[in-house]
Amino acid sequence: MQCAVISNRPLTEGFFHLSLAPEEPMGAITPGQFVMIRCCDFTDPLLRRPMSVADFEPDGSRFGLIVQTAGRGTGMLSHLVEGDRLDVIGPFGQGYNVPQEAKSVMIVAGGTGVAPFMTLAPTLAAGGKNVHVLLGARTKGHLLMEERFLHAGAQVHVATEDGSKGFDGLVTELMGKQLDHMDEPPDLALACGPAGMMRAVATLAEHSNIPCQVSLENSMACGFGACLGCVAHVRGEERYVTVCRKGPVFDSREVEI
Repeated sequence: MQCAVISNRPLTEGFFHLSLAPEEPMGAITPGQFVMIRCCDFTDPLLRRPMSVADFEPDGSRFGLIVQTAGRGTGMLSHLVEGDRLDVIGPFGQGYNVPQEAKSVMIVAGGTGVAPFMTLAPTLAAGGKNVHVLLGARTKGHLLMEERFLHAGAQVHVATEDGSKGFDGLVTELMGKQLDHMDEPPDLALACGPAGMMRAVATLAEHSNIPCQVSLENSMACGFGACLGCVAHVRGEERYVTVCRKGPVFDSREVEI
């Protein structure tokens, strides 16, 4: 489908927020789902780029993406202006599933991993859940969406690897300290970010007997299970699943991260 660029707003160094309006509403979107973006009308770069849907309207008439400039394709996206058009397919995949009975939710996000929580965290907080958002970044200049989560009513905790803001260290180290000081552990942990971060989150959650869902970011070429480029190994079994169809959100005990 063709989408018109509404805005392209710089966030921090190397990151920007792209707001798009499809020709026709996409329909219901679940936080954690993704779209496949064609970066240009040419064949170079050839493959589409998978991107988590960030903020969105309930009917899918507008949606946003958090993009990090990392190569030629994302570099092209960074130069889009209002009125430009993009070819997009999706949304694809399985998003986060927060049980109604969960009263307390801990969200751990690193880098562009904040994207799927931009709508989910405010929704959970508005529904009366106790939401803790742990944000990780290399420096305070790379932190994303802190004010948005604070405004939504979440309890926000920040970790920077250089100690320039908040906890001095990794966001997973901050998670461990938070769990040690909580009177009761959260009912659910949700994570999105670098694979190493999510492995550590899953380990901490498992040790504390906290159900945990992670959004895998395996390389994808098609988005609907045809290319088999994004497979993940099922824990304890000799089989694989495609992240684009069975995920990208998984129970952390289900697959190898």
